[in-house]
Order: sequence, then structure tokens, then C-alpha cells
Amino acid sequence: MTPAAQARLPQPQGRAAPAHGGAPLAFATLVALIVALQFGPAIGLLGFRLTGSMGWTLIGGARDALVMLLVGLSLASMLSSPRPWHPPAAALWALLLVLVYTAFAFASSEHPVLVALNLRRLALVPLLFVALLLLPWNRPQLERLMALVLTSSVVVALLGLFERLSPDALWTSVLDVGAFMAANPIDPWGRLPFEDSGRFFSWDLEPLTGDAVRRLVSTYLEPTTLAPTLALALMMALAARARRRARADERGMPAWVAATPLPALLLLVAGLLTVSKGFIVFIGLLLLWRVLGVPQPRQVFMLSAVGIASSLLLGEAGYTDGAFSHMAGLASATEYLLDGNLLGEGLGAAGNYAGMTDTDVGTESGLGNGIAQIGLAALLPLLWVRSIALQAWRTSLARRDPGGAWIAAWLLLWFLTYLLSASSLGVGGNALGFTVLALYLHPAWDDAPAHNRSKTS
Repeated sequence: MTPAAQARLPQPQGRAAPAHGGAPLAFATLVALIVALQFGPAIGLLGFRLTGSMGWTLIGGARDALVMLLVGLSLASMLSSPRPWHPPAAALWALLLVLVYTAFAFASSEHPVLVALNLRRLALVPLLFVALLLLPWNRPQLERLMALVLTSSVVVALLGLFERLSPDALWTSVLDVGAFMAANPIDPWGRLPFEDSGRFFSWDLEPLTGDAVRRLVSTYLEPTTLAPTLALALMMALAARARRRARADERGMPAWVAATPLPALLLLVAGLLTVSKGFIVFIGLLLLWRVLGVPQPRQVFMLSAVGIASSLLLGEAGYTDGAFSHMAGLASATEYLLDGNLLGEGLGAAGNYAGMTDTDVGTESGLGNGIAQIGLAALLPLLWVRSIALQAWRTSLARRDPGGAWIAAWLLLWFLTYLLSASSLGVGGNALGFTVLALYLHPAWDDAPAHNRSKTS
């Protein structure tokens, strides 16, 4: 490629990062956050089993605290840096989301605890995304962080296969997961018996199987937050193979990932065994994208229109139970908007995490939850996701990286879960995906030594 042609390629945006030094405290904090996201629930279960202390059931709070620590470190870095920050569009959209959510929080008349709980679920991931773009990583740190996400995900998948093939007594007798779930004071579904819990069983396939299907939950103890992580790791494994075939840089992926298809196969099997409808539809969309070229992550508005129209048609036809309950949540929220309720009921006043309320608008749908609480403002995350997809595409072109499109494809899954599942909100199932995207978009990748840059030429 000629220098003139290379200059015409879209250039990645953001503040230039130093070639050396990095952010050691932030690096340690992000490592701790990755470990907490991947293994935190299992660690809490073991701690509760050994001590009986209810405090272990609230271990998810450690993830939130680590996110806020990263936000604080990023602010300190920005204020102490002599270089101006030129935020990319994706970061500006994320900041706008947080400002809008905060304004709705101050305007809400609900109990402060409910407002804080729902604000946390909406705002923490965008804040984390911006913080990771702000921090002055160096390239070796980015490589190690990417490798940690993928390697830990493979471990989670292996542990998931082990527990899925084990007798239910592993959970009911040895680990007594029912007592752990029931002891959580803020979990509205934790008191369901093991055999009735949708976290461990799915009834969607009962007409075909004749019985409930056990779901793979692994260290997450929850399949709908586990599935996005397995999908993310699958995309990272496929990105590594694409780079190897193109003799491009590995971008921090371990060599064994690109040398064998086994990691991708393992992650695919584990993801399917979660019996997550979002994961299954995502694989279908992925195949269509690779074969036909559509749909793509950046076509989020077309996908939104198709999803909303489908939900309304299914709702009108009476398909609102079982596997279609998530469609019903989106349909009810769409009808709520069409009736003129443009500002919602108030933050914390509706959705899956609300107090006593007369409305069940939008339950089981992330977008539906948002519409019920904040009305039209719930569509803003779709603009944010589109901006991330566009930036990832431009960055992959500028770096001539054949793996970038695979990384961006994870946004298809998040988009699906935002339409159809309340698990798209909050840190547990989403922080890792947006973490990897923020790290991929970080300009420190372009500070590689000359011998590394030559690999991508």
C-alpha cells in the first residue's frame, strides 16, 4: 500500500498514549475487575459455604467498586496530563448517556435506593468504557489484558462443561447454591428452589424435550450473563485466527488460540449449552453476516426496526409466553411509547428492578425496561453502540487488522439482548465486552515498536 493510499484510510481517534510507563495501578485494578467479573459469583458462593456470612452474597459490589476506582484513576490521569483529550464520538455518546441518566435520577420521585440501583445498572458500563479510553495504557499492558480476558474465558468455559456434566447434587448438596441465592437481600428471584430456577433450567424447549433443560452456568451462576462473555471470547478467538491467516499482529492473543480451532469450538459449545436465546440468535446473525454481508453491527437502526416490528406482530398474535416473553416486554414498551408516554414513569419506577408499581411495561427487555423508566431516552444506547461499531470498523481499516470486524461483531449480541433481555443492563454480563472494545480502540496500539509495526505492513 502506498503512503498516499495509507493516509486516506480512516485514522483511529483518541489521545495519544505514551510508549512506555503505562498505568500500573489502573492495570492492577482492571486485572482485579476481570477476575471479579469472571469468577466473582463462584468466589462468593465458596466464601458463603465456608463462613455462612451473608456478606459473601453481595460480592457483586466489589465489581462496582473496581469500576468506580478505574473511573477515578482515569479522571486523575486526565487532569494531570498536559495533553488535551480529543474524545472519539463513542466516548461522547457514553458521557451523554451518563448525563441523561443522572438527570432522570435527580428528577425521580422513587425511593433513593431504587433510583441508585437502576442508575447503577444503566450508567456504570458507559462510565467504564470512557475510563478505559482515558487511561494511559501502553501496548504491552493492552496485550496482557486482552490475553487475560480470553484465557480466563476459556477457563470459565471448561469449568462450565464440568459443572454441566456433573450431577445436580454438585449444586444442591455439595455447594448448596439455593441457600446462597436466598441469602442475597436484593435478589428478587433468589428464593426460587433450585429445580424451579430459570438460572439453572430452561422450559423453552420443553415441547421438544419433554422436560426442562439444565443450563450451563459455570462460575457466573447465571446463564444470561455468562453467554455474552462466551460470545465475546469466541469473537476474540476468531479474530486471532483471522490475523494469523493474514500474517497480521496477534493483538495480544496467545499463539495457541490462532493455532487450533479447539478454543473457538469449546466456546461455541459452552455458549449453546447456556440455552440463551440471545446467543443462539446471535450465531444465526453472525452466519448471515459472514455469508451475505448483512446484518452488520453498524446497521443497528435497521435491526432495531426489525426487532420492534417483530415484537409488535408477535404480541398482536398472542405469542407472549415461554420463549416469546421477552418479545412481549419489548412490544408492551413500544405500545407504551406510541400511547404518548415519552418520558417514562421515572427512574426506578418500572422495569425488572422496581418497587411496588402498577405497570409491567417492558419487563424482560433491556430497551423495554429503559422505555418504561425514561421513555425515548432509552433509544440513546443504540446510537452509542452504532458509534462504537463505526469507530471499530474505521480503526480496523487504519490498522489493516482483519480481526477488528470480529471484535465489533460482539455488539450484535449486546444489541439483541438490549432488545430482548434485561440482562443487557448492568455490569455482570456486559462490562467485559465493552472493556475489550475500549481497549481495542485505545491509541496505544499504534505506539508499537518498529519491528512490531512491520508485521502489520
